[in-house]
Amino acid sequence: MTADESKAALRLLTAEAVETSTGFLEAVGGAPEARRAALLDGVPEIISYFSAGSAALAVDFYEEARELAGAQRAFVTELVLVDRTVKIRRSIAWAADPLLTGDELAAKARLAEVVEYETALPNRVTTLENRKRDPESVGWRRITSPGACRFCRMLADRGAVYRKDTVRFAAHSPNCFCIAEPVFASNDPGTEVGMMQYVASARRKTPAQRAAVKAYLDAHYPE
Repeated sequence: MTADESKAALRLLTAEAVETSTGFLEAVGGAPEARRAALLDGVPEIISYFSAGSAALAVDFYEEARELAGAQRAFVTELVLVDRTVKIRRSIAWAADPLLTGDELAAKARLAEVVEYETALPNRVTTLENRKRDPESVGWRRITSPGACRFCRMLADRGAVYRKDTVRFAAHSPNCFCIAEPVFASNDPGTEVGMMQYVASARRKTPAQRAAVKAYLDAHYPE
């Protein structure tokens, strides 16, 4: 499985997860409060089902990349499924809020955003967590999709490698279909990403850091 094939497969999987979830919303009738409760019960199970497939795609891609790199030491690639039950339920509650005012389209759009993000997340986490354990890996790089936004393009610039184990995979929602590709010293040591790419990937940024990232984007990746 190539990087492009892995991205395409992830896009198809998340699209099916979104379709299943929004179809569930359409099928649930009753008062807005009852529909909200039904979403809180049913959508986490849908996300869980498709998340396993998302992580499995990452395992397949990781093992193929490792073999192509000529890695010699034995390594068992594992699915990584983080328990995000609380965060998912909060996000679903947010998605259901427009139902209280009768805005079906807004609720559907919000739900699609939540499901797309949560379904894609295990794919990236599986690659990053296995990379940390793998003695043959020196890091990972971000692989974008055609038409990627300037934020994603900046994070993936020059195919640079993220080497710090603490760095997260920064992903926006909706429509971020970037994936993480493991990098192995045996065939591709790569150039490490720059300071601004690490800053932009931080989970929490100061106002000064956010301003610096925006200025960098404006200067190097104009709209």
